[in-house]
Order: sequence, then C-alpha cells, then structure tokens
Amino acid sequence: MAEKKRYSDYDDFAWMYNKHWGSRFTPGALAVLGELVLPEITAGAAVLDLCCGTGQLAQLLSEAGYGVTGIDGSEEMLKYARENAPGVDFFCDDARTFNLTPSFDLVTSFFDSLNHVMTIEELIAVFRNVYSCLFEEGLFIFDMNLEPGFLAQWQGYYGIVEDDHVCLFPQSYDAEKRIARFDATMFRLTDYWYRSDVTLLQKCYSVEEIRTVLSEVGFSILDTFDYTLEQGRRDLNTDSGRAFFLCEKPGD
Repeated sequence: MAEKKRYSDYDDFAWMYNKHWGSRFTPGALAVLGELVLPEITAGAAVLDLCCGTGQLAQLLSEAGYGVTGIDGSEEMLKYARENAPGVDFFCDDARTFNLTPSFDLVTSFFDSLNHVMTIEELIAVFRNVYSCLFEEGLFIFDMNLEPGFLAQWQGYYGIVEDDHVCLFPQSYDAEKRIARFDATMFRLTDYWYRSDVTLLQKCYSVEEIRTVLSEVGFSILDTFDYTLEQGRRDLNTDSGRAFFLCEKPGD
C-alpha cells in the first residue's frame, strides 16, 4: 500500500463487541485449534493472533502455556484485550501492512476478520505479511465467510435491548458487488444516553480465489473445511457458509 492506513473501523464498536461477541465465538475457534492445530506444534510455541479483537482467544491460548502476541487495528479493541489477557503482548497495527521477522510457529485469524480486507490485492498483502513472520513449517489458520453464509445470514436486522444500552443492527448483502454491509446504531447510558453509529463492510471471496492467492504467496494448503462445535470438521460443499483454511509455510 502506498500509504500505511490502520483499520480502525471497530473503535466505536469495541465495547459492544467485547460484551456480546468476543466470548461467543471463542469456543469454536479453540475447538478447531485443539482438534486440528495445537497437537502439531510444540508446547509453549509462539502464536500470533492476527485481528485479535478484544483478546478472549489470546487469553485462553496464553493460559494454555503458549507465547501469544496479538495484533489489531483498533486501539479501542486492544484496550479491552489488555484487560482480558494481561499476560499477552498486544500491538496496534494493520494486517495489511504489519512487518515482523520470522518469529512465530502459528498465526491465527478467526471470526471472519479477513473478510474486512476489501480487495484481492490487499488480501495478498496480508498473506505475504503472515508468511514473512512465520518460521519455516509454521502454520497459518483462518476462517472467512462465503457467499451462502452472506445470503442466509446478512439479511434484515436484529437488536439488543438492555438496561444501559439499546442497539439495532441492519444487515445486507449486495450479490453483484459481493459486499456485505453491517450498520450499527447504538445507544449507551453513561452519565447520559449517548448515540453512536458504525458501518462495517465485508468482502465475499470464493474458496478458489483464496486458495489461488495463498498458493501465489507460497503457502502449502493443508486443509480447507467447515467446522461447528456440534458436528466438528466437515468437508466444504456448495452450501457452506464459512471456510477454514489451514496452511503451512514450507521448509527446506
């Protein structure tokens, strides 16, 4: 990228994410790791949680004995992450532009974080940055929403009503542009009622597009699958709403 630009769209949404989403998605990510990834790395291995959000997964990996580093583009998200996982090193940086020497045995990026990367060129940049920071034979696992998931779930709206906050979340998916839109209107009671509005966008990529750019960067793709807590690992099919990618940086 010609100009380094940090992804900070989650700043105004951080308190809501921490309260309602951070812990909700963590059990699924930990189950995937525990079944398919962590047995393949050594105890105490170095792990980078990319787009770590409010740090709930980083906390659990740290408690399990791994040396965890978290990167996120939202400084507000990281304020909660440092509270949730005080033993983890967190840095505010952008997935598209961060630059680390080979330091990690495993890089994770869960909760469709990389769908927020809106062009294929920037997605390639993310993958190159991940590749560069992995040791040889290091692993990279991430998940992304697929079009069946956007068509099924990113429609209409839902809301949350509690004593000190009220939130409304309209969602939509433009199949022609392959862009999903999430609008949040939030009212929060502090000393007074405060309103904030946030718009988040996600880009829909096909499994073939993602596999192609991973290979171009140099990754070996070990597995591509769907996963739920109820059914475990499943092969992808035309109805899969989410795909997990497990990759390796080849060694000599």
